Amino acid sequence: MSPNSSPYLDSGGQPCLRKSIVGFLDLLGFSQMAIAETELEPSQKLLRRISAAIDNSRIHVRRILADDFANRPVSGTVKFFSDNLVLAYPCDLEEDIPEATAGFVIRCAQHYQLQMSLHGFFLRGSLTLGSVCLTEDIIFGASLIESYQLESKAAIVPRVLLSYTLRDLLIPSLRTEHSLAAEARQSICRDIDGWWFVNYLQAATHPDGQIDWELIHQHKVNVLAATAGVTRHDILPKFGWVARYHNLFCHWHRLVPGFTDDVLIPRHDAESMIQRIDDIRS
Repeated sequence: MSPNSSPYLDSGGQPCLRKSIVGFLDLLGFSQMAIAETELEPSQKLLRRISAAIDNSRIHVRRILADDFANRPVSGTVKFFSDNLVLAYPCDLEEDIPEATAGFVIRCAQHYQLQMSLHGFFLRGSLTLGSVCLTEDIIFGASLIESYQLESKAAIVPRVLLSYTLRDLLIPSLRTEHSLAAEARQSICRDIDGWWFVNYLQAATHPDGQIDWELIHQHKVNVLAATAGVTRHDILPKFGWVARYHNLFCHWHRLVPGFTDDVLIPRHDAESMIQRIDDIRS
């Protein structure tokens, strides 16, 4: 990206704050993975796996949402560092609608999170609304701090939260009968602790309502593989949450052709209080 192409530089090339939808995503267990591989060769292999997963997931999002990217009134900025991804999309132009930008970012997070999980890596994070500046040289803004704090202190399990500010922005539009509102309601869930989060498995749903059950089965395989490789008691419950979320998604769509019990993750604690926003409507 050339310096003057950044949406967070003014006409004079100076960094500027803009009202944006901001996200902070983190790779779960990254530190443990890095520490566990002390030898050069396996560590290099892990590095290549992570790099390929990020590249492939990013390319997938660009491809699957190509029309959405093409129709955006202004581009956003994405920055990777260590195991973190920071993204920001301005929503302060007269022709832009903050709710539409939020919906776009949620779809991006949804597809990216699913693809990373299909590569065996699980994410947690948060999305919020506020002022931020994100350039090649600086990341600055209260909304970024809020997003980071939500990721590190509230997300806990592999889920991407919506901040209260972003939730309040979306609530009026979610109550309409517009087709985009119906899509958005399917893309967000409410957890037992009240937090809204991105329903990333919904990204395996085709526009006609059919489910790519092969993707859901691969997600099951990767959850079980990740769980088998965990030895820390503080990490295991996080994958327990993923397993319950996985099974609940399957329950919601059990009448869609192609569903079999084989896609479910065997569990004794199958009950969950996760709800789709579309099921609440209150």
